[in-house]
Amino acid sequence: MARFSMNYYEKDDNNNKVYKSLRFSTGEKIDPKFWDQEKQRAMQTNKYPQYPELNQRLKDFETAIMNVYRKMLNDSEVVDITTLKNKLNTYLGRNNKLVKSVDHPTGFVSFIKTIIEDSKTGKRTTKDGRLLKSCTLICYNNTLNNIIKYQNELNKTLKFSDITMSFYHDFIQFMNNKGFSPNNIGKHIKNIKVFMNLATKRKLNDNFEYKDEDFKKISEEVQTIYLTEKDISKIYELDLSDDKDLEAVRDIFVIDCYTGLRYADLRKLSIDNIKDNTFIQIETQKTGENVIIPTHWRIKETLTKYNNCLPKVFSNAQMNEDLKTIGRMAKIKDVLLIKKTQGGIRTEKKFMKHELITVHTARRTFATNAYKAGIPTLSIMKITGHKTEKAFLRYIKVDKEENAAILANHPFFLL
Repeated sequence: MARFSMNYYEKDDNNNKVYKSLRFSTGEKIDPKFWDQEKQRAMQTNKYPQYPELNQRLKDFETAIMNVYRKMLNDSEVVDITTLKNKLNTYLGRNNKLVKSVDHPTGFVSFIKTIIEDSKTGKRTTKDGRLLKSCTLICYNNTLNNIIKYQNELNKTLKFSDITMSFYHDFIQFMNNKGFSPNNIGKHIKNIKVFMNLATKRKLNDNFEYKDEDFKKISEEVQTIYLTEKDISKIYELDLSDDKDLEAVRDIFVIDCYTGLRYADLRKLSIDNIKDNTFIQIETQKTGENVIIPTHWRIKETLTKYNNCLPKVFSNAQMNEDLKTIGRMAKIKDVLLIKKTQGGIRTEKKFMKHELITVHTARRTFATNAYKAGIPTLSIMKITGHKTEKAFLRYIKVDKEENAAILANHPFFLL
């Protein structure tokens, strides 16, 4: 059992300081072989992976004791060991009983911060030994910031025991009030469940209400577009020789329409990834997968145009803006009715198709056109890197009429 010791002073009848020592149980247990006696902290070792959380709790415990002690001095209260212990128990909500780790004052937010900081410093890794990816850390930080805003609005510190169905509904309503979309809210719910699972695994949490089937990630099917082969041809054949930057954006986008790469992979793509002008081989940043993609004839033509080099890849924001201009110039002008939910309100709005083109459109375009061309789903997934067919099929933008047209040429309907 870990105990906290501190020196403090009381005053005798002559108002002289008399220094004494307070020993106070923290309620924490640790194998002595993992305890640093000199530092009075758990050793930083992989053999005791719970050390960051324990040391954080001990630090917060120390802060709580000093806060109580200083307040007593500031309020000119008589400091004696019995009063000090009673005030500490009250401050910690113990009522003379040891508080459970799930009710520790640092709570849920402190734990999330620990997970994020440990990954940054290399102390906490994924199951296969890799650090959390930067995109995952950004996502975790976004969730953390919104949880902090939520608890500040409630003027309370969330504990593990507070993550209940009541919290679930309140948090969703809070996010709706801030104007978030269902899919954005769903990502935060997913992260909250990840954090609770980690806390449970490390024996810091005994509240399992987050595992309820109704405590689920919410989502909404997003209406997104893809470009048909006819659309791509219009863009590909567009004369942009008077604007080299716009031409480069168009050319790299066309390459992406036949590789399906994410923007992060598109940025690191180099001529070294192109093997014998026949295949493109690259390790994807998000999943670490090694994908091999046949080189489409339009990619080969583009490489020849740039003297066997690749066009420049601009920032995501600039490309998204330029692609809308390119789409307008190429007369990609179908009118689409887009429905979406924002802040809990369902809306409908008309858009010209070119207004919806982004860099990511190329990835959906590749997956959809390959699917329509009859390439087996699993073969396409080996290129897109999707782990499940369910996740992959969300990228396929084939309506009922297009699906019927594809099936009309299937041998089953021709017999």
